[in-house]
Amino acid sequence: MTDCPVCDCEIEQETPGSEEGYGGESYAPAQAEYEGEIYYFCCSDHKESFESSPEEYAGS
Repeated sequence: MTDCPVCDCEIEQETPGSEEGYGGESYAPAQAEYEGEIYYFCCSDHKESFESSPEEYAGS
């Protein structure tokens, strides 16, 4: 499990391709790489927010 760097919600890193997994678990439908580290997001909108200013969210 990891947290979305934009909203801090807990998400599963492995994604079966949907935002809601089995048993109500949330999966990361989007990911991005920044400075050699992969970040996982709860939705594609948060990925876009991160990519527009990654220094604001990286490491949070």
